[in-house]
Amino acid sequence: MRGGMLLTRRRPVKTQYNNEVVFRPATGSDTSFIFDSWLRSWRTSPAAGTIRNDMYYPTQRATIEGLIGRGAQLEVAALAADPEKILGWACSEQVGPNAVIHYVYTKDAYLTLGIGEALVARCPGTQPGFYTHRYRQVLDACGRDWKHAPEIARRK
Repeated sequence: MRGGMLLTRRRPVKTQYNNEVVFRPATGSDTSFIFDSWLRSWRTSPAAGTIRNDMYYPTQRATIEGLIGRGAQLEVAALAADPEKILGWACSEQVGPNAVIHYVYTKDAYLTLGIGEALVARCPGTQPGFYTHRYRQVLDACGRDWKHAPEIARRK
């Protein structure tokens, strides 16, 4: 990090957190927060309205478990002073040469710091790539050049 810019091999991302944030792979103790925040936040997305209310939680939980089971990576942004305090996270994978973002979530208090964008920049594969869940934080973190491809989340 240099002067508020996170330098990655893909693109510079403007950040406002200096060295106060660390990025790390998710651990078992992070899973509950990641599932809960994904399920609750995606439920409010207009795109999730296509799932019946009585089927939403089991259907979406199975989707998330399937993504992780096939190798999607969970990356966490946490406080450097307290690495267990999660500020945000991303679920991504590389499909062929392309980066695929399944979901990006940042706690409301940290939305303006560029954490979502930094998480996306760390994802493997050629960027811009694809995103599977049309949610405002995903759209903000990825930018306009990424393509919506929900079918990637459904493949086995």
